[in-house]
Amino acid sequence: MKKLFPVFAVLVLACLLCFACVLSASAEETATPRPTPTPSPTPRPAPTAEPAFTPGPDDIVITEESGGEFRPLDLDIRAGGAPLPKGVTYSTKINIYQDPTIRVERHRGYSNYWKCNYYYMLIEIRDPSQLRTASADDTFRTSATMPVANISKRKNAVAAINGDYCLNFSGVVSNNYILRQGQVFRDTIDPQLDMLLIDEDGDFHVLTAPDTDFTAVDKTTINGKKVINAFQFGPALVIDGEKVADEIINDPKHAPGYTEAKGGAQRMCIAQIDSLHYMVLTCARHGINLCRFRDLAMTIAPCKVVYNLDGGNSAQMTLLHRKFNNIINDGKEHELRPITDIIYFASAWFTD
Repeated sequence: MKKLFPVFAVLVLACLLCFACVLSASAEETATPRPTPTPSPTPRPAPTAEPAFTPGPDDIVITEESGGEFRPLDLDIRAGGAPLPKGVTYSTKINIYQDPTIRVERHRGYSNYWKCNYYYMLIEIRDPSQLRTASADDTFRTSATMPVANISKRKNAVAAINGDYCLNFSGVVSNNYILRQGQVFRDTIDPQLDMLLIDEDGDFHVLTAPDTDFTAVDKTTINGKKVINAFQFGPALVIDGEKVADEIINDPKHAPGYTEAKGGAQRMCIAQIDSLHYMVLTCARHGINLCRFRDLAMTIAPCKVVYNLDGGNSAQMTLLHRKFNNIINDGKEHELRPITDIIYFASAWFTD
């Protein structure tokens, strides 16, 4: 028995040491709890916009097999797009116009997050000459005005929106720079306003205020390419794929009072998504502020440049010469405010 006692003592001591180690580990685990995963942020509701369309029975699709030819359009301000083929008429059910040189989709959406109705068109063209501008009197030298739909019809536009109201500024003296269809009509500038330049390839460039000395820079060329159209309204909302900061958009020295940057307003913008691929977007009458408008545009499409244009009752968007934003219940259009100038997209498919 005495011989077994040392063995028994060793076993008891070993058990005690193991028990002590377990208690120590348990104490450590209690003192240092495991980190819990950071919960994922609540996703922002996406706009309930209509999905990408495939042509339906009411849409207009013209194929090469139907006859015709592509011709780049003349840059002269008096020119326009190719006439629509005979027999093509507008229907309120049309969501797509497509021919071998242009495709236009019109969409509308509403989201509880944005809390406004909005309307947009996605536009792809074959040639840069199909992105065009026009004035009410074809001169860009008078303050003549006309609704977008009227100018659109005269120019054979497929899709059109209001421009920057460059010739009449709601009673405020306008100093906007005017370069349209490759010709400079007024060489004065407003140093507070961002400038959008569209070059001969149809690409967008922004000269930001007040960083740019507009009087010293050549505004007729950019990166060695000819500027075809230039606008001064703004502000720019997206530049080189990056959102412009809220504090810049809301700065009254950068976005003067008439843009109502911080308030809810009806707005219009033009955006470049990719080469010869564009979006025009407007929100309904009560609208949203400029920063939310920027976010809405980027939610719909990954834009390279988004540039704010004239808004309010001037915000007019047409497809085949019919305004389709802000249509009231009886099918009639809200006020068609006469404006001085438009931006439009035209067909270059001639069937004559």
